Amino acid sequence: MTPEIESLRQKLDLIEDKLIALLNERAEHVLEIGKIKHEKKLPVTDIKREEEILSRIAQKNPGPMSNEFLIDIFRKIIDESVRMERIGN
Repeated sequence: MTPEIESLRQKLDLIEDKLIALLNERAEHVLEIGKIKHEKKLPVTDIKREEEILSRIAQKNPGPMSNEFLIDIFRKIIDESVRMERIGN
């Protein structure tokens, strides 16, 4: 393996570590929102909010990843968030 590739892979590892931390930070906020929704007897799913998130992702995406790819990822994140809100973890 070349030193250039190794260096770039190390950078990827750091980015992946940051992504993991950010996704877990997001999940902590999701759980807090879930508690509030439960206390106030609000529905877990909010289709309008989900659409806002996906629209914002597409608008803010500078590339090179496609909007479709990022939207697919965020749909999975949203699905997991809804699951977490429903069961409380």
